[in-house]
Amino acid sequence: MPMMFRPGTLGTIKTPLAGFFLGMILLVMGRRLFWLFVGVVGFVFGFHLARRLLPHQPHSTAFVIGLAMGLVGALLAVSLQKIAIAAAGFLAGGHLLPQAVKAFGMATHQNHWVLFIAGGIAGAVLMSLAFGFALIVLSSLMGADLILQALHTGGRWYSILLVLFSVTGVLLQSGLLRPGRSGSRQRR
Repeated sequence: MPMMFRPGTLGTIKTPLAGFFLGMILLVMGRRLFWLFVGVVGFVFGFHLARRLLPHQPHSTAFVIGLAMGLVGALLAVSLQKIAIAAAGFLAGGHLLPQAVKAFGMATHQNHWVLFIAGGIAGAVLMSLAFGFALIVLSSLMGADLILQALHTGGRWYSILLVLFSVTGVLLQSGLLRPGRSGSRQRR
């Protein structure tokens, strides 16, 4: 069976369980595990780049290239945080904008790279200017996308669930859905 490549998705990764669990971790703890967010974004980018540039190579080759890029990203996140912040924002934005355009029913294959670059620039700027908030939003979106790709969700359900999961991730990471939290502060 030939491999179907859908730009900007993880549908081609043959380990959906890993994608699901990574997505859950990013959705809930992306802000706290910045290095993991950068590593996952590096993996996704490396995997898809390898599948595009080396289409006749085995799946494992793309997986190893993605893994190597993910490890480099995670190491950069720890050692060169400012560069890693901009790079992760660029790659996450570049991954997510074509997804969003496709979710609204518009074709992306003709202008995929333009959307990737535009989303990348927006993601890098957002991460540089508002790091904490951008990290919460982008890690929630990436986590939701990983989960939905692992569950093979498409069409209208993808759009609806992406918004619901992402909003839940933002609320969880920002502390607004903390167990035992009430609307007003308790006085001692």
